[in-house]
Amino acid sequence: MNQRSMAVLKKLAVHDGYISITQLSDMFNVSRRSIYNDIGRINDWLQEQGLTSIQQVRSEGIYLDNSTKKAIAKGYTLLEDNYYEYTKEERKAWIYLHITCGVRAYFVEDLQELFQVSRNTILDDVRILKNEIESHQLNMYTERGRGYHIIGNEIDVRKVLIQYLSIITPMDSWYSILHDERKGKTDLPQTYSIFNRNWLHQIHRNLIAYEKHFSIEIIDDVLNSLVIWFHFFMKRMQQGFTIDIDPIEKEVIESTDTFLGAKMLCHELFKVLPEEHNYEEEVYYFAKYLLSAKVNYDLNPYEENSVMQSLVGVVEKMVADFQLYAAVEFDEPKKIIENLLLHLKPAYYRIKYGIKLENTLRDSVKKTYPEVFHITKLVMKHFEELIEQPIDENEVAFIATHFGGWLRKEGVVLDNRQKRLLIVCTNGLGTSKLLESQLLGLFSNIQISGVTSLREYHQMDLAVDFIVSTIPLPDRGIPVFVVSPVLSNDDKEQLLKKVNSMFATNKEQDYSVEALIDMVKRYATIHNEDALQQEIKRYLYTPGHVVSNGRKRNLKELLPSHRIRLIDQVDTWQKAIRLAAQPLIDDKTIEHRYVDKMLRAIYQNGPYIVISERFALPHAGPNDGVKKTGMSMLCLKQPVDLLGKNVSIFVVLASKDNEQHLRALAQLTKLFSNKNNKQLVMDAQDKHRIYKLIKTYSHNELE
Repeated sequence: MNQRSMAVLKKLAVHDGYISITQLSDMFNVSRRSIYNDIGRINDWLQEQGLTSIQQVRSEGIYLDNSTKKAIAKGYTLLEDNYYEYTKEERKAWIYLHITCGVRAYFVEDLQELFQVSRNTILDDVRILKNEIESHQLNMYTERGRGYHIIGNEIDVRKVLIQYLSIITPMDSWYSILHDERKGKTDLPQTYSIFNRNWLHQIHRNLIAYEKHFSIEIIDDVLNSLVIWFHFFMKRMQQGFTIDIDPIEKEVIESTDTFLGAKMLCHELFKVLPEEHNYEEEVYYFAKYLLSAKVNYDLNPYEENSVMQSLVGVVEKMVADFQLYAAVEFDEPKKIIENLLLHLKPAYYRIKYGIKLENTLRDSVKKTYPEVFHITKLVMKHFEELIEQPIDENEVAFIATHFGGWLRKEGVVLDNRQKRLLIVCTNGLGTSKLLESQLLGLFSNIQISGVTSLREYHQMDLAVDFIVSTIPLPDRGIPVFVVSPVLSNDDKEQLLKKVNSMFATNKEQDYSVEALIDMVKRYATIHNEDALQQEIKRYLYTPGHVVSNGRKRNLKELLPSHRIRLIDQVDTWQKAIRLAAQPLIDDKTIEHRYVDKMLRAIYQNGPYIVISERFALPHAGPNDGVKKTGMSMLCLKQPVDLLGKNVSIFVVLASKDNEQHLRALAQLTKLFSNKNNKQLVMDAQDKHRIYKLIKTYSHNELE
């Protein structure tokens, strides 16, 4: 076997249950064909040793039987170091780190040794890296006897440093390197030799002390990133490269309490650096990153003078607009305002100082919650006006997780006894809330005992049935299910399979499993009946209906042509709303009291339902007489006055929960955001032209 084949065998030998070819392909950064070749080599070796070959179960994956695992564990020494096939992007990132922060010179041969690749591969990587960093005003050159060097403004060097660090951040967000206290050889790859482990642990301890002093808790992933960033900043400082800060920026930074904390922190950190250099400017630079750090809680969230006063107003407008555009009503608007403030304060400083925090969940949020992402982009205008620049999608996705976490839906019953669940999430308050909401939607009768950070988890007493975590956890005797913070439909199905196989008590299902066990016993010897029973449960349980039940329907499904009405004019806006809602009453989508509730809301709150010029969206709550989710439309040739605003188009919305309507509503909003479309609807002579437009936008993807 080659090095990678041995690593694949090691993975199979320690893995519990099935593992798919795709999973192995992703783990080792190679093609599926390469994994199949490795499996062939492993099977040849296993046969030579008289051991059972790798087994495969269709639709589940591959596995090693227990006897083979035990024989390998007892009689063979597998590869000590984790094998990993670096991508071109990762090699490029590591090359930059080693050249800018290494304590020795690097030549082509050193880089070859680092990645175990050919000379031509390294030369090609270096050429691409050189071209890339030139766009950041950095130059890369080689000097005889001194190896590769990168020169340019130190702020630019460090910005690119952080950019490349985001490419190589492990799945556990540096947790394994920061919390591995073992001395001597570890299973970390050779590229990690650039880290000073003593520095890392010291920085981590000092940041924990900083948190305690200011009564805050930085989220786990960001705290880990700060440790790594500060480590590499200090590596640069050790070589004599320091920062110059703009005098105006210094004044702004000095006005914050965070600057005092940065002075205390840097006083401790810089003790390991050469004394001949002046590090005064670096205190301001480190303070920038502390100001930009996302936190789980802050006991003094309103203390930042004019900046915080402005942000409070911005957040209030964002929450109000989200409820308006999404046609929902948050149960605890004050709480979501407080939570959003915790995020927007560091976001303000990140954007102000050009610190880009890569959001690894951005694509997952856009794919899984496109409607929430779309509406969040609309409400971001208030924040953009404050900072006078557009917000990138990384920040939009962070905020979308906050809003998505406050949208709830009903789930399915896990079993008759309520299970206690603990959530461990390293990604912060918004993502934790989103994951909690998804799990509540998945299992309707679980009791969530809490949502905790990784640091809190290590200290707390556990009185729960199972744990759902975003990273692997040390074994504490309670089942742990590791998930992505944003669950796709596949993720939900897999989690349901695993949880059900462990906790299901449905008598009919248990009976069928026992019957299968009896049949197997007639023809074969069962060595581990409990394990076989769990495997059969996991295989038989197919929760596809759970995901499909929550499907969000598109615009044409919720607004069919028979619910569209065109009339010339009406006397009052009240009559317009009643006429608009009548199709929903006729097909028993809503009760009469729903219409009364919509009218009372307008009497109390004014013309808030007019969300754009001449377009109104009357609606009430899910508990105000909604039988099923649906929409109806009334188009007037002559607009009617609605408390001072002219309205020609009324779309009545009724939703059974806070989510089922979001896709259709986002498509409707997109349709009417185009003034030409709005005019086409108002000028239409028959409803079929309007419905044709609705069908077109029902297939459009949200951006």
